[in-house]
Amino acid sequence: MLDQTALLLLIKAFKDQQISAEAFYRQLTETITKQLHCSRASLWLYSDALLSEIIAVDLYDSNEDAHYQGVALHEDDFAPYFEAMRNDGGINAPDAATHPATSCFNEAYFEPNDILSLLDVGIRYNGQLVGVFCCEQVGSVMEWNASQIAFLEQAGKLITFALKPQLQEKFAALF
Repeated sequence: MLDQTALLLLIKAFKDQQISAEAFYRQLTETITKQLHCSRASLWLYSDALLSEIIAVDLYDSNEDAHYQGVALHEDDFAPYFEAMRNDGGINAPDAATHPATSCFNEAYFEPNDILSLLDVGIRYNGQLVGVFCCEQVGSVMEWNASQIAFLEQAGKLITFALKPQLQEKFAALF
């Protein structure tokens, strides 16, 4: 299994209020990108109980060494993806362009960004899907191995722990 030390230290610093939420999100996406040796990583939270829109809290592109926030994706535009996340809680798409749940992103997202592979895990609060952590590979296909998948699944649980106060505030009334 991949080393989770950096992730655990980051979460501890955030829980101990040694870093701001913005710094936490930025360091989180950078840390996971480095650990999984992928091009991009992002944390998204659903905006409603219907799980029909997700908004990027932070998207890190290691090729550009840049962070982006606020991008919104809507179920109306990407229905197969939203359905798969609700039903399966995650997506492993080494060939994202042909995967049934992710091919809907080809023209609008994958092709312009040269994204070939995707690995997503759901973020759950009180058993409900409230967000997604996404890893993407640009320019080459990434066959996600068992260690990478296990690391990201564990990271999803740790992210829920770290964000529990924020998730309680945002989603308590929704669920």
